[in-house]
Amino acid sequence: MRLAELRSWQPAPGRVWEVRPTAATVEAIRATSSDAGAPSFLQADHLGAYAALAAAPQPARHMAWTGIVSAVERPLMPQHWLDALAGLLVDHEGQRTWFLPGADGQPVRRLLDAAVVQAPEAFELVELVDLSAAPAAQFADRLHAWIDETFPQRCTPDSWPAFGLVLVEREAELEFAWACDHAFTDAASQMMLGVELAERYDALLTERTPDPAYVPPAAERGSFLVHAAAERERAASYSPDAPEVARWREVLGAQGNRLPSFPLDLGLAAGESAPVRILEHPLVEGDELAALERHVKAAGARVPSAVVAACAVAEARLTGRDRYLGVTVLGTRDTGPYARAQGWFCNFAPLEVDLRGHDRLAGVLPVAEAAFAQARALNRMPVHVALGVLLAEGTLSPESLGSPQLLSYLDLRWLPGATGQGAGATAYRRGLHFTGEGRTRNASSWFNRDANRLYVAVQAPDTEQALASTVRYYDEVRVVLRSLAHDGDAPLGLGAPVASGVG
Repeated sequence: MRLAELRSWQPAPGRVWEVRPTAATVEAIRATSSDAGAPSFLQADHLGAYAALAAAPQPARHMAWTGIVSAVERPLMPQHWLDALAGLLVDHEGQRTWFLPGADGQPVRRLLDAAVVQAPEAFELVELVDLSAAPAAQFADRLHAWIDETFPQRCTPDSWPAFGLVLVEREAELEFAWACDHAFTDAASQMMLGVELAERYDALLTERTPDPAYVPPAAERGSFLVHAAAERERAASYSPDAPEVARWREVLGAQGNRLPSFPLDLGLAAGESAPVRILEHPLVEGDELAALERHVKAAGARVPSAVVAACAVAEARLTGRDRYLGVTVLGTRDTGPYARAQGWFCNFAPLEVDLRGHDRLAGVLPVAEAAFAQARALNRMPVHVALGVLLAEGTLSPESLGSPQLLSYLDLRWLPGATGQGAGATAYRRGLHFTGEGRTRNASSWFNRDANRLYVAVQAPDTEQALASTVRYYDEVRVVLRSLAHDGDAPLGLGAPVASGVG
């Protein structure tokens, strides 16, 4: 499984098909009534952003969607493929929802009945003849252009399906690209979806029961609608003077009452944004990664903490700042039967690493480990509770909310398909997770670890200065991690900011 830009997918030519709802399904969608319950907090954020985008004097394209590319090494049997899709949608009701504005302007959920998608002719495959006939040298580029043009219209939160699905058929295999509006999915959900869909299809073709290693049982695919309601209930249990809110206030207060931003110049004026560019930076792999883990463990920490420590030290070397603030993405799948559910099971918490009083990397690792422990302690409280209180009291600047810098660490080794055999493992091995490339004014870090390497995918503004700054910064992060791999007690190397992070 890779996390990269969609254009790194270069499929060989084949017949191209799009999955679409039939006229009967469209009629059932129109007749669907409202469903009780508010959206989750992150869903509400995206719904608000989508509404603001639509109301803008010059609306931009909707790019808040995310997807997966993968493959099944079997020929295409259309009805089996559509049945596999229907089974997935039945089991994950969050993928059968969309939102429309209510009388008061607030979003109201619609939930399509499972019987609709189970109907024998719920979906159809429509061949995209022009793409199927594209010259081999142009095939991938033309398919990418079609996705760029079509998926922003398919993947919207106010209609159903809120996803797009296109297939490339060849004689003995098919590849597929699925994308979904971000209001209904997180990265882990997307990566699991590709594996699950491939396994369901292969099981139908071979007339066997799907492997539970790839298709989750009911005990691991709880309803996202229930999760959203439980999240709202938890939020209501916190008061403005809760210790968790006080911790957010303390951390942000030490950073000028602002959420973090990328520490180097991205080539943007204040308030300006630019189109997203996804950049991949290698960090450590193979024996170096194994050595890094040994040294980090000996210091009482873990590899995620080493990553945060490396970011703190890199920032200090490049800017002279001795207190690092990051906001990390944390999972909430442990709050119920959601280990392999489809939805948005995420929250955010601050990571503060104070380098003062330390001169060696081994001393910083426990500080970073403690920062993660504090973040996990805050994770039960939805971040919107703290942000709402801090905005209301004027502690937090609202300008920093629009495009925050985030740090994610994802250990891909636990995902279904990362080990094992069969269709699910093949789908994982050939999988690519990508995002719609909208606009940003920050550079967020998506650190990923697989069986043999640690790397970072960066969503940065597409400017010449941003490219130079991110290369400089993540090269310095790499230098720190490699230092840890070779010497767990290496010096911090602070002093005046270094001229270059390349090493």
